[in-house]
Amino acid sequence: MNRPVRRSLNGALLGLFLGISALCTSGQSMEEEPEGAPPDIPLEEAISAALANNFAFRIAGLDPEIAREAITEASSRFDPELFAEGSLSQSEQNTTFSATTGTSSDNRSWQAGVRKRFGYGTSLSARTSLDRRDSNAGVNTSNLSQNADFSLSLRQPLMRGFGPDANLADLESATAGYTASVESFRDVILETLAATERAYWNLARLQEQLALNESSLDVAETLLEEARERRRVGLATEVDVLQARASRAQRREEIIETRRLLGEAADELLASMGLIQTGSSLATGSIPSVQPLDGEPRPLPDFADIWNQARLEDPALARQEAVILQRESETRAARNSVRPSLDLVLSGAYIGVDDAEADTAYENALQREGHAWTVGLEFSLPWQLRGENASLARSRKRLEQESLRYQELMQTLFQEVRSAWRNLESINQSLEAAELTVELQEATFGQEKGKFEEGISVFRDVLEAQRDLDQARIRLLQTKFNQRASEIDIARLTGSLFQRHGLSREQLLPE
Repeated sequence: MNRPVRRSLNGALLGLFLGISALCTSGQSMEEEPEGAPPDIPLEEAISAALANNFAFRIAGLDPEIAREAITEASSRFDPELFAEGSLSQSEQNTTFSATTGTSSDNRSWQAGVRKRFGYGTSLSARTSLDRRDSNAGVNTSNLSQNADFSLSLRQPLMRGFGPDANLADLESATAGYTASVESFRDVILETLAATERAYWNLARLQEQLALNESSLDVAETLLEEARERRRVGLATEVDVLQARASRAQRREEIIETRRLLGEAADELLASMGLIQTGSSLATGSIPSVQPLDGEPRPLPDFADIWNQARLEDPALARQEAVILQRESETRAARNSVRPSLDLVLSGAYIGVDDAEADTAYENALQREGHAWTVGLEFSLPWQLRGENASLARSRKRLEQESLRYQELMQTLFQEVRSAWRNLESINQSLEAAELTVELQEATFGQEKGKFEEGISVFRDVLEAQRDLDQARIRLLQTKFNQRASEIDIARLTGSLFQRHGLSREQLLPE
């Protein structure tokens, strides 16, 4: 993970956090803001805050680091290993049957060296050893002897344990696991970006809906005053006034509900940004403003292009490909386990001997005064190989299972892409119709109001025209939001959310 980017984002967001806190503690409401004031949270800063503070993002960011340690752990099996051993033994016997054996002995030995494993199963070790023997045997002139050697030994499996399939399976599996964790992290990044942007535009939609509700309340207040005045002069009835009052009460109820939804939408956005804190002003304060929601028909991208890009960029497919690689490594290792074990063992040593000094014994060994070598074969075969065959069968079934799951993911992705494309196509077509409907309802409301003022229409028709206008405006607003949501879905599926927000994948994903 790119730590400098994480630190710079946290530093840049400190001012944003303080600014939002100051707004919330001041008690300033949206309707009190000066007209044309810039939004408290631009979309770019909301995205930056989410990438710096979102808990799901931060938690998932640790998975690749954990998986990288698994690679180190698996590769450490091939690191050189130092070893050393030492022993001391003494014995005494009061009675002996041979003058050459003695009644007491003192044996000391030690050895040290280095061993290393290789990818083909080869195990190579180099060591040196010293054996010191002393006894009180009466026949020998000197009962003390020093034996030193330098040796090199090799063990090479010829059947089971031979080759990279058997010895690198764990490393290959860990590497594929790291790839899978990176793809899972990329999936979380895309979902964080998509969820944050959806929450942002949902807050914008409700922000504008509240403005529409308040405007409708102003109209309802005006109609009520007109109804009361007309009743005073005998041009309206008490029923008209009651209808106007009921209409105003309904508009107030709509404002109350919209404000509740607006608060929940603000919490959702702030939670996605990682800025909501229990007991702080951000958890209980006023609603910060966001950019206005716009919408217009846009060119519909070609479905084949979207599908090809989604198939190449989908993190779930890439993650599943890595899982399949893991299962293939496990299957190759299990296939190796059903072979008999046949190992070639080779060793050679230079030997030096002296009857008193260990240094002299080592010098003699270095001068190659003596040598020894060994060659051998070791064979073993478990009876019936029941466990090994069961392990191989299980590995093959798991590989088949993951391959089928990949096909299922491909099918699901195709359905999601086609559904998102159809939604965007339908919304683009309905957006113009929704705008025309608003224009029609505005004209209808003006016409009904004029007819009522002229006495050729009833007050109920005016209220119904106002209600239809309000519903048309809210439907248009919802259509604009749906258009943005569909675009976000397609960008999420194709992995283009990085470019959509001017982000670099290299900054966010580990190498």
